[in-house]
Order: sequence, then structure tokens, then C-alpha cells
Amino acid sequence: MAEGRTPKTSKRTAHRGPKAKLKRKVTSAGGVVFRGCRKPRVLLIMPAKGKRRRWSLPKGRVEPGERYWQTARREVKEETGVNVKVLDPIERVRYYFMAHDDEGVEVNKRVHYFLMRYEGGELRPQVEEVRQVRWFPVEEAERLLAFENERRVFRAALERWRKRCKQATR
Repeated sequence: MAEGRTPKTSKRTAHRGPKAKLKRKVTSAGGVVFRGCRKPRVLLIMPAKGKRRRWSLPKGRVEPGERYWQTARREVKEETGVNVKVLDPIERVRYYFMAHDDEGVEVNKRVHYFLMRYEGGELRPQVEEVRQVRWFPVEEAERLLAFENERRVFRAALERWRKRCKQATR
């Protein structure tokens, strides 16, 4: 760096604060699972972690050798008990948070989301990680999702789902 110049700091990194000593990168994949075209419903989970009860999209860590779509399908099955067909990639979301279990560890998380169609199976939450699993009408789901990035992913997935449904009825 040239003398007298200061390094650029984006707003995204500036707010993280001085406590973050270690950094960890985590890559996950998940999906927006729909069923039905006339009155579509979407599958949401309530994670078991944390004191707050927040509805979320199913997702989990990518394991070595897995493709993102494979992780997304596996995680939906593990967390919810249902089988899905992966249709399309939707969006990749990136966010940061401080890990509560490791004080001072900043987690840089990337999540690859996919549009999915319900193929069968009964709702069965993964007890260690999921408090509840439920189907919701799409009109209610967006309001229930706890984070804006998931609401954005949901809206994009719903738009694609409706296009697919429209094409299927032609």
C-alpha cells in the first residue's frame, strides 16, 4: 500500500467491531419447498437453537464432496422428513454474525438456495436441530420469515414457482 493511503473499509466490515479476533467461513445450502399450484404452500422450519422462536427456510452445511444442490436436498430431508426434487438455483445469500458458542469468532456465512418441489414423505422434525416443521400458505409465509434475506429468497422462489405452475396448466 502506498505511503499516506488508508485501507478501504466497507460499511459491511466496519460495523463488526473490535471483538472479532477469529474468522470462520461456512458454506450452506437449502431450499424453498413448495407443494400445490392452485393454493401453493411452502415448508418452513423453526430451528431448535436460540431462545427466540423464528420461522426459517431449511438449510445446512455443505459436506466434503457434495454439490450445493445435493446438500440442499439432503438438509431438507434431514430437517423436515420430506423428499424433494431440486428444480432451479434461486440465489446465494451472504451474511455475517458472531458465533455465540465461540466468543470472538466472526462467521462469514454463504447460503445457496434452490427452488424445490415436494415429492412425498411425512413431516418429521430433526429433534436436535428443529423445533417445528409446518406447511404454510404462501400469503402467510413471507410475513413469518424472520430475516429479510430469506424473505427476498422466498419472493424470488415464489415467482418462479408460479411461472412453472402456469406453464404446467397450458
